Amino acid sequence: MTVGKKWWEKESLHFECESDCFKCCTKPGIVYFDKSSIKNASKITKLSSTSFKKEFLKSYNGQWIHEVEKGNPCAFLTHEGCAIHFGKPSQCKSYPFWRENMTSKSMWKFVGSFCPGIDSGPPIAVATIRSFLEKFKL
Repeated sequence: MTVGKKWWEKESLHFECESDCFKCCTKPGIVYFDKSSIKNASKITKLSSTSFKKEFLKSYNGQWIHEVEKGNPCAFLTHEGCAIHFGKPSQCKSYPFWRENMTSKSMWKFVGSFCPGIDSGPPIAVATIRSFLEKFKL
């Protein structure tokens, strides 16, 4: 028996991050940092991994997280954008292609109501979307 395709596999999705947007970085939530992300972000911030974790992260259920609280943007957001852009976690790199955003076309459209990059720019390959969903399974 063949499982039916997901809605996003049946139609072309377009996305391009707007260079001056950063709206996703102002939403409350949790950003997960794996060892690689901690190492990369530590280098960019010129902190040891230990100092980086102490200053920016919390240990939660055996994972390192950065908590973005309501009313405050991500601690790495500057006027120029993400201060750790080249070392940011997979979760950030894969936005808006998160499982909760991909559950239905109406959810995708809802996310698009505050993310101006949705439905703009080039089409995103289904393989790329699958890859994003695979990388971040939490």
